[in-house]
Amino acid sequence: MNELLKVNYDSNRITLSARELHEFLEIGTKYQDWIKRMFEYGFNENIDYRLVTQKRETNNPKNPYTTYTDHEITIEMAKEISMLQRNEKGKQARHYFIELEKKWNSPEFVMNRALQISKKQVEKLMLENQ
Repeated sequence: MNELLKVNYDSNRITLSARELHEFLEIGTKYQDWIKRMFEYGFNENIDYRLVTQKRETNNPKNPYTTYTDHEITIEMAKEISMLQRNEKGKQARHYFIELEKKWNSPEFVMNRALQISKKQVEKLMLENQ
């Protein structure tokens, strides 16, 4: 499966950048306007998405840094947003997310996550015992 968008497997869920999804879907609206519209569909902060801000360098010597705003969204939210776009890119993204979820929920991936959690717990207990 080709990687259409970069996804994160770091937590108990699959997440991705809303800004990167916006770019992939070739939305004509500015990101800030578009994401506000998407939030109106009933998504919940800290459940479906979380705000991510970063500082970026600029070429302006008076203001060398600017704040860059993005949102880390769940794959469930990404699928729903992709369906809302009602275009070929949205359909392509949605199918990609469905395949990622199938892989994530496969017995091999579930077992791998369980082993990683177990390893972290053992390491924590060993540190506590020292």
